[in-house]
Amino acid sequence: RHHPRARSVVQLEREVYQLAPVGDFGIDVKGKLGVTLGIVMLCHTALNRAAAVARHWAAAGCPVVIHLDSRVPEVDRVGLAAALGDLSNVRFSRRVACEWGTFSLVEATILATTQILQEFPAVDRVYLTSGSCLPLRPIAELQAYLAAYPDTDFIESVTTADVGWTVGGLNKERFTLRFPFSWRRHRRLFDGYVVLQRRLGIQRRIPEGLVPHLGSQWWCLTRKTLEAILNHPERQRHDRYFRRVWIPDESYFQSLARKVGAKVESRSLTLSKFDFQGRPHVFYDDHLHLLRRTEAFVARKIWPEAKLLYDTYLDPTTASAKRP
Repeated sequence: RHHPRARSVVQLEREVYQLAPVGDFGIDVKGKLGVTLGIVMLCHTALNRAAAVARHWAAAGCPVVIHLDSRVPEVDRVGLAAALGDLSNVRFSRRVACEWGTFSLVEATILATTQILQEFPAVDRVYLTSGSCLPLRPIAELQAYLAAYPDTDFIESVTTADVGWTVGGLNKERFTLRFPFSWRRHRRLFDGYVVLQRRLGIQRRIPEGLVPHLGSQWWCLTRKTLEAILNHPERQRHDRYFRRVWIPDESYFQSLARKVGAKVESRSLTLSKFDFQGRPHVFYDDHLHLLRRTEAFVARKIWPEAKLLYDTYLDPTTASAKRP
């Protein structure tokens, strides 16, 4: 084995059931297709893998819009576009530079989501993924599952009182303090400004009618909910507020879906989890038996060199026999 291990297989096996969504995935999916599922992919690395996954979605009839971090070199962008150039249902959104913990990830999501809704009017569900996500089950199963819940938004969305997984003690304060400095690039300024605001008793006012919620950034929302968020009469005020919230990709759609959605199912359909330092778990080839046991439809984060995982889950000849 030639890769680093962040977690032992035994430890991850104990946690995999915590990662899996809770709910009834045992419904009869035969004959229940009818959902046009659109896929938004946020990509910045391992573009060969991202291209293979995008092709897998597109081959199943799912329109795909890819947001590629603007810091990715032009030669790599051209290569990705060429690799997918034969697919009429794959598009690329306008690009922004993405940085963890900042509004840029929300902006990238908004750009790609707006485009997929405008250019593919038949899309009635949008599934947000990353370039390191991998579908675990036949896409027809996912489409049928969504068709069985036509008005439901699948997005983890809990209040700060209910959450226990935030890192750094900034659960409520991420909504009441300002965060103009990068946690990764300017850590001393970030920490110092938090301390200063606490000492001075400075607190932001949360917009009226908005109840902050937190959750996984990987969601599947209905067209109706997304259009209500994107076309909301107070959209500018919402964006202005969340631009200074810390890690807003874990709260922007999670909060606004609660405000405008008809029915929110507070769970993600994507298998993902972070360790105690806030770093995502990585799945390797020897996690195949664990992934086969989860009921999730998508997994993140897949190691780019996990050839067995990619070969197994992107092989159409085995699509109906991936789970025992």
